[in-house]
Amino acid sequence: MITIDWKERLTKDALYYLEKKLPKQDYDFEIIYNWYPERVNGRIPGEVIQLIVKVLAHKINKQHEQYIPFYQHLWDKKGENGKLAFICFMARFFPKNQALYLPIIEKAMQKATAHDIGAILEKVFFPLYKKQTNPYLAMAYPWLESSYEPLRKQATNYLIKMIKLRPEVIPTILKHMQNRWGYAKEEIVPVNIAILKAIRKINPEAVMEIFREYKITRDPQTVEILCGSISDYDAELVPVVENWTHSGNARLKKAATSAYKILLKKKA
Repeated sequence: MITIDWKERLTKDALYYLEKKLPKQDYDFEIIYNWYPERVNGRIPGEVIQLIVKVLAHKINKQHEQYIPFYQHLWDKKGENGKLAFICFMARFFPKNQALYLPIIEKAMQKATAHDIGAILEKVFFPLYKKQTNPYLAMAYPWLESSYEPLRKQATNYLIKMIKLRPEVIPTILKHMQNRWGYAKEEIVPVNIAILKAIRKINPEAVMEIFREYKITRDPQTVEILCGSISDYDAELVPVVENWTHSGNARLKKAATSAYKILLKKKA
């Protein structure tokens, strides 16, 4: 916890930096907090960075768009403290101009660690999703198909969290997924499987309806996704999956055989 004295000093130093340093494109914002005495695992506590961003953001609020190079420099050049500051700035300013900031955030996520991507999704987007579901649900769809694996995985976790918070979005998500199955890239299969498994735990009937709809399909990727989502016994699934095991397509047959073994094992 930051003491009152240090809050006052950090606020004063942040305002001095904003007035004297930032206009000269001096992006070494660490001069604000370098003298702070406490460290957590050798690092400045996150609450110190958050306080500094709060002070700066409050003062530059109406001119926030003028400081984009500063935010980008924080992310690119200032290590973990800079990344945290960037995320805090985006959490405050993204709602003010989403068209401007979304490409900046997405560019950052394309090379970020899984941890930092998760922090962005949690702090920038999820609070907005809780207030207004549909726009931020659709925003996540392209991330599920990113060529960058850490983004795909974190977006999958993020979407599952969305589903748990708002189960009523399940039909919308399933419809989107089904529309992509025919031509989605192969590396997207695990994403779809993970989401179907999560949905099954919340609304098993919704997933069963998908099996009923696709029970005669011979598309290998669709069958691979559906079979991959099976983790428990269901008598209705047995004849559907058994039928797929007789396919002449090697990929389809392999997925179905694996799922059929799971069904038999869970029944025993």
